[in-house]
Amino acid sequence: MKKVLMTLCFAMVAAAAFAVVPATDQYVPAVAHSDGFGGAKWRADLWIYNPSATQTANVTVFLLLRQANPNPASQPVTVQPGDTLYFKDVIGAGLFNQSSAAGGLHILSDIPVLVTAESYNANVTTSKGTGTSGGFFGGVPASLGVGAGETTSVIGLDQDASADTGQFRSNLALVETTGGSNTVDFVLDRYDSNGNLVGSWACDGSNSACAPLGPWEVRQFDLVLQNFLPPTGSNQRIRIRVTGGNGALIAAGSRIDNTTGDPSTIDMWAFQRSGRFEGVVLDVATGAKVDGGLQLVIGGGALTNFQGVAGIPCGSDSFTLDFSPNAGVNVPIAADGTITTSVSIDYTDGVSTLFTTNWTLYGARAADGTWSGTLKSDTTGGVTAGGYDYSTCNALGITRQWRAAWTGGNS
Repeated sequence: MKKVLMTLCFAMVAAAAFAVVPATDQYVPAVAHSDGFGGAKWRADLWIYNPSATQTANVTVFLLLRQANPNPASQPVTVQPGDTLYFKDVIGAGLFNQSSAAGGLHILSDIPVLVTAESYNANVTTSKGTGTSGGFFGGVPASLGVGAGETTSVIGLDQDASADTGQFRSNLALVETTGGSNTVDFVLDRYDSNGNLVGSWACDGSNSACAPLGPWEVRQFDLVLQNFLPPTGSNQRIRIRVTGGNGALIAAGSRIDNTTGDPSTIDMWAFQRSGRFEGVVLDVATGAKVDGGLQLVIGGGALTNFQGVAGIPCGSDSFTLDFSPNAGVNVPIAADGTITTSVSIDYTDGVSTLFTTNWTLYGARAADGTWSGTLKSDTTGGVTAGGYDYSTCNALGITRQWRAAWTGGNS
């Protein structure tokens, strides 16, 4: 027999798959109208598509220069339903009329729009004449920004000789995504192809050569691997570790062929780090779904709240109980992506305590941003009330598995 004291329903959803998706707040991390190494002439084009069949999109494009941008230059544009606007040389004649500028773009819209861009070298000599070669950027939603206590990585970086004298060079671009007066303290960790830490470069106020990222600042680390010793290497990874500040950042890399001037865009490792994560409770032995569910709230690199439902055995019966902390929690996500917390709850009949259950929640975040772990209950103090012997609920170490995925929200 099952006795349900309280019920709460949760649904398990699949982890979000990322491609270029419409959004209302998004960034292009690296655009320019400027000269570069080896005679390169960097330019950028922008496309904005309105997928709505009925609504006009009112869009503002902000130019974020390589500095703090508390009040960036902006241009309003209107995209009719189903239309795609194309801005050739968006930093130059296309929209902002800058003769020499580099940075990124921030695109705000009142309905979701699809944004793509190309950053390219417009001075590539070929057997057929001068042409272009470039790399593609999809608009990156602001919700993917990496905040305090969180990390991301950019892989596949090469620097095989000084500056542009070898075959490849690599750059790294960062954009602060919250604006206002927010800043981001961060550290760049360089790893070789075997996962060995080569060195770290702090930009957190402790290094006079690298300041924290300012509000809506775009910063490009040209020849980024040369900030470390040795200054060369192939197939290198840069981990961007956000160590403080109230802001968030996105990152992108570029691997440039010095012979052709062709840049290849490298997207950051991205998944939904903040918001609500909801899922199911599983039987440890079989992995089958059992009664119950779990919701986590993640924000700022920490578990800030949780609630759930799970069953406990009481002799031949079982009770389905809900559990949550009274006033939220603040459990930082550990460096290995794990969390552990607990809450003790007295379950009553409205007058007397029937028993007390201590719930211990352990979770680990996977590479795709989903969570899984164990939920343990320790029940003690069962009494007899209303003709029922709740001492049959007394049991220690009853363990269940769970898994959860992002379902929405930013915190």
